[in-house]
Amino acid sequence: MSATIVLNGILFGMLLSILIGPVFFVLIETSIKKGARHAIFIDIGVLLSDVLYLIAAFFFSEKINHSIKEFAYLKYVGAALFIGMGIVSIINKKSPQKGKRIDIDGLEKMGNNPVSIMRVRTYFALIGKGIGLNAINPAVLIYWIGASTYATEQLNIEGPNLIYYFSATLATMFGVDLLKIYFASKLKNKLTPRALDRVSIIVGCCLIFFGLVICFQDVYVQ
Repeated sequence: MSATIVLNGILFGMLLSILIGPVFFVLIETSIKKGARHAIFIDIGVLLSDVLYLIAAFFFSEKINHSIKEFAYLKYVGAALFIGMGIVSIINKKSPQKGKRIDIDGLEKMGNNPVSIMRVRTYFALIGKGIGLNAINPAVLIYWIGASTYATEQLNIEGPNLIYYFSATLATMFGVDLLKIYFASKLKNKLTPRALDRVSIIVGCCLIFFGLVICFQDVYVQ
């Protein structure tokens, strides 16, 4: 394993972490309103989705690109889902008052099994949400196809070194996301209900914006 390859993977991961997309706003809103743990499980779902997309990009990039061109209307489905999420975020902007927030971590003990089952279901739902956020954004798959092509053709990375390179990339992205989540969660008890409402409105508007961008974007690699 070459240290240079890992370093390049880390730098690429940091570059991708700077890019602001729908996931960024969802993680920040979740961290502030529901806590770091909820946001982390969403991010785990995003990470799993990125891994699956990266594998698909390596082995099926040509077929995927062809399918995206053939079924171009699917981008409007993803766009509609983002716009719908944005509208819901704006409509449901009102957050629970401090001290009255209902959270499975704050439930009084009523037997370990019911609470544990609720937690497991909630965490799986959050992971599913993270996977879904990537699944409805065709641009994510496209940039992983571009990233894999660049790594193999421009950087001449082959074989096991590709695993080291992209493992470093994904680990860096996840680590940076954890930092974002941590600092955002620290704002939870410092923001007023009015400020929390504004966070939901801003996030909702951003999701609507990304939905509109997808509508007018060519989501395939030339």
